[in-house]
Amino acid sequence: MNNRTKIAILSAINNLIWFILTFLWNRSRVASLDGEALGKTWGIYFLVLVTGFLVLDVLSAILIMSREKRSGGQGFEEKTDERDRHIEGLAMKAFGAVSFLSFLVSAILLALGLGLHTFFCALALMVLLSGLAIWIAYIIGYERGL
Repeated sequence: MNNRTKIAILSAINNLIWFILTFLWNRSRVASLDGEALGKTWGIYFLVLVTGFLVLDVLSAILIMSREKRSGGQGFEEKTDERDRHIEGLAMKAFGAVSFLSFLVSAILLALGLGLHTFFCALALMVLLSGLAIWIAYIIGYERGL
């Protein structure tokens, strides 16, 4: 299994666990809020969520590549080629498509009058799905040989 696939799998699992933990943490915080306080609390939640995703993704890459280096591999000096750039482009397209569609669904939920809480929950799910789309694209790209 390719190191990039290992990083993608570990990052996807970490992101899913982080999302569940932070969503449960935030759920009790927003239960009785309305208006501006609701928006502010969700804003803090999104900052924590995205920062956690970034930190966990970086730590996943460091862990996998350091382990690879200790076992005699190339580690961080691994070369990239045209295939890697193609897979990177595929992952960014998947991220963009999922982000757009998820945001559209969130906006439709808001337009239907389901409320701000539903809108913010859908946006949180959008952040998770967009991140998972990147990692799934990497896994498919490297394992199927795109």
